[in-house]
Amino acid sequence: MTNNNVENQIGQRNMSSSSNERSKTNETSTTTPTAYDWESDKRRSKPFDDGTMSFFWRAHTITCLVIAMSYLFYVAILEQPSEDSSYNTKRGLLACAGFFLVFGMTQTPDGVFVRPHPALWRLVLCFSVLYEIILIYILFQTVDDARQLLKNIDPTLGVPLPDKDYGGSCRIYDWEHPEDPFHYFK
Repeated sequence: MTNNNVENQIGQRNMSSSSNERSKTNETSTTTPTAYDWESDKRRSKPFDDGTMSFFWRAHTITCLVIAMSYLFYVAILEQPSEDSSYNTKRGLLACAGFFLVFGMTQTPDGVFVRPHPALWRLVLCFSVLYEIILIYILFQTVDDARQLLKNIDPTLGVPLPDKDYGGSCRIYDWEHPEDPFHYFK
């Protein structure tokens, strides 16, 4: 009888240890929602300074946050506000774009390009996303509103383009206009 009790106790220990192992694997599987276990990869690869890892190759998230917040604090508290609404609008949009670029430069993942610096390529990515957002905004405007919006960038853009007859003549070089024989391309 005592042999059976000992075997039962050993069996219960084995079952409890296997359930503990299963609960541990379930815990790790809930912390890694992706197919690849990035956390174990991060634990295995220790940072190694081979001489090229300098101050500029480390993440500066807190530094960028402090600089951005200092600028916003300066503008909000110390700077005199302007009464010109168009100036304030332009300045506010530029501040939003700058804040988005700083955020993206520090928070977006590194791409495949490493040189000259990954932060430069993250900045390029954020510029392209910002450009896409501006194009989408312009897409939802009428033609006249889009022209007026682009007039803020360049004052000559606010007028409609003249309609030209491109199908009237197929000549590239016009002998009848010696002062400007390529006038069809202007």
